Amino acid sequence: LSGERMTLKRAWISLRANRPWWIFASNIFLMWGAFFFQTGALVYFFHYYVGNTELTAVIAGISTFVPLLGTLTVPLLARRMKKRHVYLVASAVNLLGMGMMMLSGTYALGLIVGAVILSLGAGQRTAIYFSMQADPVDYGVWKTGINTAGILTSINGFLGKVAMAGAGAITGALLSSGGYIANQAQSDSALLAIKACYLYIPALLILASMLWMGRFYRLDDHYEQIRADLDAGRGASPAPAPTTGESPAM
Repeated sequence: LSGERMTLKRAWISLRANRPWWIFASNIFLMWGAFFFQTGALVYFFHYYVGNTELTAVIAGISTFVPLLGTLTVPLLARRMKKRHVYLVASAVNLLGMGMMMLSGTYALGLIVGAVILSLGAGQRTAIYFSMQADPVDYGVWKTGINTAGILTSINGFLGKVAMAGAGAITGALLSSGGYIANQAQSDSALLAIKACYLYIPALLILASMLWMGRFYRLDDHYEQIRADLDAGRGASPAPAPTTGESPAM
C-alpha cells in the first residue's frame, strides 16, 4: 500500500475507524489483568493460604511449561473454528482450572490438577491472542488504506504494561486493606484478600473477557473476505497525504 510517511492525523484516521481494534485493545485489560493478578499473588497464596511453600515452585513450574503444551493444540482448534471461538474455548479451560483450584481449598493434588488445566487454557489463549492481534491491522488497512501495524502493536504492548501495573497496585492495596503482615500468621481478611487476588478476581476478569469478546468481537465473521479483498487490491484507497506542517506520528 501507500509508502507515505505516517503522521498523527493519518494514524488517528485509521484508529478511529478500527472498531475491532478498540474491542480487542479493551480486552487486553481483562485478559492480561487476570494473568498479572495471578502471577503477582502466587507466592502469597501458597505460602500463607495453602501453607505449603514447596507447592510454590511446583505451580510456578506448571505455569511456565504447561502453557507450551496448550499452544500446540491451537493450530488444530483454529482449523475447526473461528479465532474468537478458540479464544472463548481457551478461556473456558482456563476458568475451569481456576474453579477446580477454588474447590480444592488447600488440597495439594487438586491444586496441582487445577493449575495444569488452568495453564493449558492460558497457553491456548495467549497463542490465539497473538494470532488475532494482526487481524485488526488488516481491517484498518482494508477500511482506510493506512497501515498502522507498528502503532497498534506498540499500543497493545503499552496497554499490557498498564494492566500489569494496575494489577500490582490493586493487589498491594487489597493486601494492605486486609491487614497483611509479611512473615506473620495472616488474619481471615488478609487470607481472603490473597485468595481474591489469586483466584476470585482473575476468574471474574476472564469471565468478563469471554462475555466482551463473545458479544462484541465480530471481525472473524468477515475476515476471510477482507483478506481476499486486500490480496486482490480491493481495499480502501490510501488516505490523503499529510499537508505541510503536519507532524509525523512517533
